[in-house]
Amino acid sequence: MNELIASVLAAGELICEFQAGYKRSLIADLVEPQRAEFLLVYESVQSTQAQVVSTRKPGRKPVRVYTTEKAVHLVEDVGASVMVTTLTSCTKWKYKHGEDVCVRFAAQHGWSFDTVSYEKEPDAVLARRPSGAYTGTCEPWKLE
Repeated sequence: MNELIASVLAAGELICEFQAGYKRSLIADLVEPQRAEFLLVYESVQSTQAQVVSTRKPGRKPVRVYTTEKAVHLVEDVGASVMVTTLTSCTKWKYKHGEDVCVRFAAQHGWSFDTVSYEKEPDAVLARRPSGAYTGTCEPWKLE
């Protein structure tokens, strides 16, 4: 198990915020910080499943978890499509109880009609994700 997967599973719960990169301009980024478009809270994150609560829709939804050497993919079925949050790296560490712990993950969020490929090769689907996908970060719900 690589360090990214171990950190995500150790966190157990994640809170994620995402921005729509395609709605911003360079000048806007220089003048003011970008605000979150929506938040996701992932609960009970395990090696194959989790649950998600979104600011976009009511209720808790089941999520499938796929781990690879490059990323952790959290896949929510939405009819004939999927909403996918992908954690790609740790961007901030904190020294806690004698070891470094990841406290911020780089993340992407997107919508896909390719519901089958995530089970076979999730990283290939990530490579095909459009450049307009939401970008953001996820952090463990409990830092202490």
